[in-house]
Amino acid sequence: MKTLTHDEARVGAMTAEEAGEATYERALQIQGAMAALLSRQSAAITDWESLLGTMKITRPWMHLPKDQPHKDFYKWLAAQFKIGGKPMSRDQLVAIVDAYAPGRGTPIVAEFEKAIERPYVAVDSRGGNNNPNGRKGKNQSYPDNVDSSDRSGRQRGTSADYLMAQLIAKVGTDVVERIGPGRDFPSVMAAAVHYGIAKRRVRYEVTPDCNTSNAAARIVEVLGNEKATELMTAIALHVRNK
Repeated sequence: MKTLTHDEARVGAMTAEEAGEATYERALQIQGAMAALLSRQSAAITDWESLLGTMKITRPWMHLPKDQPHKDFYKWLAAQFKIGGKPMSRDQLVAIVDAYAPGRGTPIVAEFEKAIERPYVAVDSRGGNNNPNGRKGKNQSYPDNVDSSDRSGRQRGTSADYLMAQLIAKVGTDVVERIGPGRDFPSVMAAAVHYGIAKRRVRYEVTPDCNTSNAAARIVEVLGNEKATELMTAIALHVRNK
């Protein structure tokens, strides 16, 4: 008897409608990942290779926009992204990838194009593994810092990919060009805070002369009751052992 992984069990329990929604959410997150890469300068060639590898499998253009998904990758690219105010093209994609690894832009994009020529088979609602897109067809993971305990099906998190996906869904694809050094928003987080998608991070510095009551209240607020209690026990143990 085969033991299912956590992901396989979760996907297997989905209805066809829920599985379709999960695929859409995943496609939206991948679109956000690409937008996040376009908005920052600290990416690496491995980031682009990873993203293109993921897109070979999930093919977000076949799920986005939700009401009328695209059949052609480059039509989706031009419709969803802009570079310098102009629709993104194949030449621009090659140039972007080439900037991170000179001379490799064309072969990397050409290999990606060859891969997406293969017929696409969506992962079924039972998490089947017969997926010719390049990997086993189990449910893909979501971005960093996702709270997978949310049973409502809504994924939550604070990674740039996830936040950018939510910005695109709420504000539209034009927000991508407004994020970056010298633009309306210096970072994805700043844009997410502006549009109410993320909360502004409030830092509380604990110093020897701080008000201990205020510090305790802030710790409980950040950690929650259970973790704050664990911290209190750990502090007591450290004090006792000193």
